[in-house]
Amino acid sequence: MKKLWYSTHDGLKAPLVMYFIAVILLGLGNTFTSNNEIISSLLSLCSYTGAVMKVFFPLFLTINVIGKKHVDSVPIVGGIVSYLLIQIMTIFFGNQNFPSYYYSVSPLANVLNIGITRNPFNMGLATSFTAIIIVVNIYRISRQRLNYGIMRFIDNDAWFLIVVTFISAGIGLVCTMLFPYYVNIMERAMNFMSDNASNPAVMFIYGIVERGHELVGLQDAFHRNFWFAGFGGNWMDATGNSYVGDVNIWTAQLAQGALQPGIGKYITPYYIINLAFIPGLVVGLYTQYSNKLDRMKNIALMIVVIIVSIFSGTIIPVHYYLFIISPVLMFSSIVVSSSLYGIFSALKVCIGYNYTGTALFATPGTLLNLIEIFPRLGLTTIEMLILVGFFFLVIGFLLVWLYYGILALDFLEPKKKIQNRKEMIRAFGGIGNIRIVDCSPTSFSVTTYDNTKVNEQEVLNLGASKVKETYFKYIVEYGPGSVSMYRQIKKELKAYKNIKKYID
Repeated sequence: MKKLWYSTHDGLKAPLVMYFIAVILLGLGNTFTSNNEIISSLLSLCSYTGAVMKVFFPLFLTINVIGKKHVDSVPIVGGIVSYLLIQIMTIFFGNQNFPSYYYSVSPLANVLNIGITRNPFNMGLATSFTAIIIVVNIYRISRQRLNYGIMRFIDNDAWFLIVVTFISAGIGLVCTMLFPYYVNIMERAMNFMSDNASNPAVMFIYGIVERGHELVGLQDAFHRNFWFAGFGGNWMDATGNSYVGDVNIWTAQLAQGALQPGIGKYITPYYIINLAFIPGLVVGLYTQYSNKLDRMKNIALMIVVIIVSIFSGTIIPVHYYLFIISPVLMFSSIVVSSSLYGIFSALKVCIGYNYTGTALFATPGTLLNLIEIFPRLGLTTIEMLILVGFFFLVIGFLLVWLYYGILALDFLEPKKKIQNRKEMIRAFGGIGNIRIVDCSPTSFSVTTYDNTKVNEQEVLNLGASKVKETYFKYIVEYGPGSVSMYRQIKKELKAYKNIKKYID
């Protein structure tokens, strides 16, 4: 399973880049303003383009993963058909009486000429994962099908598309039956969290649920309810105007100079995540490159990601990247970042988000947001923000080092770890045949004296998803265990060279 997972990296990289670009465009559109009509239009174009890219991210993910896995165009067509058909079934047969945040605004409704009152369920990436599983498995079966019997006039490609259509339609119907249960659970959970928002433990749970829903593209229900609707609280100003939602209340109170304690609690952690925790994770990942040339090649990317995190927020792209290279590290980062909700609740530190747009365009917790409201913050709040920020900057860095250095490779089985190292060295012709070894967060490389002594199949048998021979070295895709394997081999290689030097 691990080997299969890391072999799908190529299909996930392009959608991740697309999402990262969407975040940059949204950041540009929300960060800058201009009285010049042309510049203002360009900034609006950036915001809308970024929003559209986020909306179509699940479909692009489906197409790219299937396309990378097969060299045939037929599975790609099947993937598009499966993805759209699952959504179409929820348009025609799904309950349309749920709150609006449980639906995704889709161009399908207008194409089908059924009006804007009917929209597909917002199932996030669940639709993508379902379509990918259907297409990959049905396509594999279709290649094994023999053209004999009463249906022999249908070729394998046509049979594949027919089966995908029927199965996708059936899955869509199943989704329409199961989705009401999800809505019921979500409504109960949001009511519970809203009623107990002053409890740090409940706020920690809120953080876990929010981060998890962001990961699968279902955060709209949370953000619209807690940021802009009644679950986020309500407030009436001196003139009798009523405001609901954490963001709406903070924006109104900030404008009227009447900030009250407790408002902004659903936004505060974003400032630490964007300005400290994510940069700590990124620097930690960057330091896992052992080769100086690789570090020089990736330093620009590291700087760009940190800048985007500070000015636009890169929580979701970074989580997606961690999901690709190491799901365990991603889940660990989600738990750590979610603890900020409980920590700030216990410290009674609240810093909101001055915003009047929609959740789709929102980029909370950026440096410019903080600079804008900084003069309104008390000295105690500023001190707490700096202390917690520095702490989580270090935590983000150490989390990566702890994972790659200790936990990533056979942490609970030290004997197996030693055995794998010995077998890996043997597969490269022994320690005397290894000249140089280097690593990155997802692979390690080995330069040998004699390539004829290398057993590539044995390296694959030891857990590598791919072995690529270049002119100078072998690059082994070994997942997050690459760093640990590199350190073990390097340590043994150093001892071998010292002994050899002493003997000589």
